[in-house]
Amino acid sequence: MNTKSKNEENIKNEKLSVKNDAVFKLLFGKKGNEEFIKDFLSNLLEMDIKEIEVDHDVALAKKIKEDKYGVLDLRARLNSELEVDIEIQLTVYKNMIQRATFYSTRMVSSQLVKGDDYKLIKPVIVVAILDFEVFKFDKYITKSALVPENHREYTIDTLQTYYYIELPKFRKSKIDAKNSVAGWLAFIDSEDEERIAHVMENNEKIKKANEELEILSADKEARELAEFRESSLREMASAKNYGYSLGKEDGLRDGLKKGEEKAKIDMVKSMLKENTSIDFISKVTGLTKEEILKVNEK
Repeated sequence: MNTKSKNEENIKNEKLSVKNDAVFKLLFGKKGNEEFIKDFLSNLLEMDIKEIEVDHDVALAKKIKEDKYGVLDLRARLNSELEVDIEIQLTVYKNMIQRATFYSTRMVSSQLVKGDDYKLIKPVIVVAILDFEVFKFDKYITKSALVPENHREYTIDTLQTYYYIELPKFRKSKIDAKNSVAGWLAFIDSEDEERIAHVMENNEKIKKANEELEILSADKEARELAEFRESSLREMASAKNYGYSLGKEDGLRDGLKKGEEKAKIDMVKSMLKENTSIDFISKVTGLTKEEILKVNEK
């Protein structure tokens, strides 16, 4: 086997990152894998989940390619009485609290049509798994709800609850391998293989999820979707930073275009460096072979 073929085989065999929201949804949203998200949520929310219904997005590939900057979330209904929205955010958002509020409010309002009784509204929970820090304290899981200023032991709004999980803080913490929530976070974070191996010894479901991830990682279409999603997120981050630096809406639009171009070029260079085939790069990026070769010359 020549060097190029070996490198292509290594890329093919490398496990995909669960932090990639496309991979997260492909894995946890797959029909038959409900036990994974059930185990994670039952331990995070500290509740007995007897019944779970996960939304299976059969048109995920189309959605990713047509709305490449859109939010990829995973939704589930627990015990027919609770709506949960799980999202992974890798891009730093300074307005994360407002975004989470918007998500939960949208979930509440979408449950009713004109004339429905408000009593029909089911409580909603937003679980935001973040690859950046939001709060100044060290705790990596923060549960938030609306409470009275002088009586914080009471909850005013029982319809909307938020869980913010900050992965950078999680990485710095010492974890109990028998703690299922910490175990799932180690698996989702995908940063420490030693930690993952350790928690798999204590949780058969995480071990099974890791086996499913290995199967998914060998799937050509899944790898292409993951690559496309990573490229899109880089484009969005570059555009946002460029636009914000100009401080105006026109700058953001201009930044989006420049950000897309820069991120795509960086992605092509990186893949060429790994001796990825030009046919594969063309399929993922949409560039012609001639355009890819020009990038290689720069």
